[in-house]
Amino acid sequence: MPMDAILCSLSPKRLALLEADPDVLTELLEARHDTDIPGLLDLGKTWHALDILLGDGKDDVLGDALVGRTGKKIKAGGAKARLLEPSRVAAIAKALTELSDNLVQERYGSLYGKTVHGGYGQDLVSPDDKQWLRGQIEKRHVAEIAELTEALASVIDLYEEAAEKKYSMMSVII
Repeated sequence: MPMDAILCSLSPKRLALLEADPDVLTELLEARHDTDIPGLLDLGKTWHALDILLGDGKDDVLGDALVGRTGKKIKAGGAKARLLEPSRVAAIAKALTELSDNLVQERYGSLYGKTVHGGYGQDLVSPDDKQWLRGQIEKRHVAEIAELTEALASVIDLYEEAAEKKYSMMSVII
């Protein structure tokens, strides 16, 4: 079953609503399909590949960027949600802005051979592949790198904005 990840910046007011009524998260997650929700980023299936590219949890700070590994568990119905405090959000935002602009392209090959949600980086060109097949694989690599680069840029933007406003960040895997 494919899993998606959602990041949502939480103002003190939004956080208080969520803590007072965990069903607010369910409503928020359902509403994301119907309307644009400020501060909410649906990473879809890109999250796992991005998490691997950011170090697969080995970096103390970047390991929290997508899945909030060290964040406080919060009640969220059947979803796995974690809450990162504003100081942690600021540290993550700083670490994200220090990454290379070409990080996805530079580390894309590291996805090969791993079990990655969405199958990113799993196609490999073999020397005996026909030219047509090589072309198709290269097109897929280019498309995946572009998709992951765009998703990472959105993550960085979300964290920068949340850090500037001193907001918390919620990470939800559904």
